[in-house]
Amino acid sequence: IDRAFIAAAVRKLERPGRLVEFLNTMGKPAEAIIKGLPAWASSRIERALQRTLLDAVGWAAKTLDGSIHSDERNVSTLSNVVVKSRGAMHVTAVAILGGVGGAFGLAALPIELPVTTLVILRSIAAIARDFDADLEDPATRLECVSVLSLGGPSSSDDAMESSYLTSRVGLALLIRDAGRFIAGKTTFQLSEALARGAAPEVTRLIGVIAGRFGYLALDLAYAEMVPIAGALGGAALNGYFANFFNRIAYYHFGLRRLERIYGEDTVQRIYREELQQLDS
Repeated sequence: IDRAFIAAAVRKLERPGRLVEFLNTMGKPAEAIIKGLPAWASSRIERALQRTLLDAVGWAAKTLDGSIHSDERNVSTLSNVVVKSRGAMHVTAVAILGGVGGAFGLAALPIELPVTTLVILRSIAAIARDFDADLEDPATRLECVSVLSLGGPSSSDDAMESSYLTSRVGLALLIRDAGRFIAGKTTFQLSEALARGAAPEVTRLIGVIAGRFGYLALDLAYAEMVPIAGALGGAALNGYFANFFNRIAYYHFGLRRLERIYGEDTVQRIYREELQQLDS
């Protein structure tokens, strides 16, 4: 087993970087500030987040074409350098979107955030396919969406407690049930079911993802509140988060591939051993 890959995955998935840790710390203050905004502003942010996650699940329900590296479907190994180079176009695109959105302030967020997130999902899907994930399976595409909720420091003092593995356990059944629900449905049928409240499996999954991704959306909204100055903040944050989610996807789907080869128990046991060494 490529233990060096697993060790690197532990460092990236459990210790995401100082900026993300800072934003996690600032999430509640930012949320409190936004709650103090006029009702129209708070409503706009809430609608932007809801539309973003609904669009993300709608994307998962679509039949994807073969344009996402379909000629490299059988790649068995993939370097981080290659992932970064392939993701450069997506990172640049979302940075530009963030700059444009920030230039117009909060008014642009309901348009900019869903589009930015879908671009990031295309990048995540490309990485998933490179690691032999089956994108024809709706559950796999929902797993791409779930990457938006992965990666972050553990709230536990126990060195053996993995934030990443704990999150995966909580998401696994939700992804399975939601995947079964959306299988064979068009995006219109899915939207209709969600509007009627007839898709509880999907609604529960969206709620869990929103709990994590929502803080990042709040940070982005906060950075874009001031026009012009927000252009710099929006571009910088969008570019950073695109890179961040690309790294999470790279290690997540890399681990998933190792689990298919060697078994989940073996890979996760080594993951926990490396986590214990990281904190020792």
